[in-house]
Amino acid sequence: MQVSKTDIDDYAKDRALLIESVRAAGGIAKEAFDANDSKVWDKEKGHPVTDADIAVNDFLARALLQARPEYGWLSEETKDDNSRRHCKRCFVVDPIDGTRAFIDRTPNFSVSVAIIENGISVAGAVYNPLLDEMYSAHLTGGATLNNVPIKIRDSDELEHIRMVGYARKFRRLGWPDMNVSVINSMAYRMVKVACGDEHAAVAFTPKSDWDVAAAELICTEAGAKVTNLRGATPRYDQDSVSGLGIICAGPRLHALIRDRIDPVISQFEDSRDRIKDFGFLGTRMTDRKDPEVQLLHLVIGGELIDPMRTNFRDLDAIDFVGAFPNFETARAAWKSAAQRTVDNAHMRYFILHAHELIDPDKDGIIG
Repeated sequence: MQVSKTDIDDYAKDRALLIESVRAAGGIAKEAFDANDSKVWDKEKGHPVTDADIAVNDFLARALLQARPEYGWLSEETKDDNSRRHCKRCFVVDPIDGTRAFIDRTPNFSVSVAIIENGISVAGAVYNPLLDEMYSAHLTGGATLNNVPIKIRDSDELEHIRMVGYARKFRRLGWPDMNVSVINSMAYRMVKVACGDEHAAVAFTPKSDWDVAAAELICTEAGAKVTNLRGATPRYDQDSVSGLGIICAGPRLHALIRDRIDPVISQFEDSRDRIKDFGFLGTRMTDRKDPEVQLLHLVIGGELIDPMRTNFRDLDAIDFVGAFPNFETARAAWKSAAQRTVDNAHMRYFILHAHELIDPDKDGIIG
């Protein structure tokens, strides 16, 4: 796409608008997070939504479309009206990317908004309101974190890199040992690569335009290569708003990851029973024929060194409240235990999710 100086000036102005609006939207999300009383329901099985998602979406719709009424609109929380294909430019919005993290009270969610033109991102902002991290970029304008330029870390080998994804999937594909971390928000996974905190992010399951449009531009402007699992650069003017996974990494590392993934994709395409052969790559239990994986919820507490951080003063003095089969019963136990912290601001209780059991005799993983 040919880009004129006038276009670049427009993109820079749009970037400034996104930063302002997304920061304000993040404030709404943070208020809801701090209040901890959001209503939660399922849009469909395994896809939760909260009233905070809707509040952030409604705010962004008002703020952005009032500022740019001629732009189209695509959001996870509103019906696709195809304006992304008819308007010269279009907002692509995920009000809270990582709703599961928001519900589980972990700081790995973000507000993500892009502006697309001719099927590509030309401005984007991804904001983590709990950590006050504002990532942004516009086409040819570079990427920043809190106004400081950022750049990716590349690597000539996969072993021991910092990877964002699901360790079990990489193990089952026979990948080398990596330092794997889990982040619920796809956009936030990607911008952690953009700023060099992580080397790569790989998602094997379909991702929607609103999951990646802003982060893809930020990562590309920071020097990363972003494609789907087949190696194609995402476009945001297609019939479907869903794409086949994501690979986000520096160019050299991206090539190494493609070398690992290409044979899997070929086998996937030829498979007569993709769920049986590749169901383990999915993240929804409905994609599996196996029984649902058990998820323990452990409620623990203790005195913190600093009430703003989760470092216990004495690990030998941890108060183990119990193990619970679901979040609702664990939350009730946590709420009861939290009453003990009234007179000690350093005493805190937490819910810990445990989804893998380690067998120390065999040094393996069950499940």
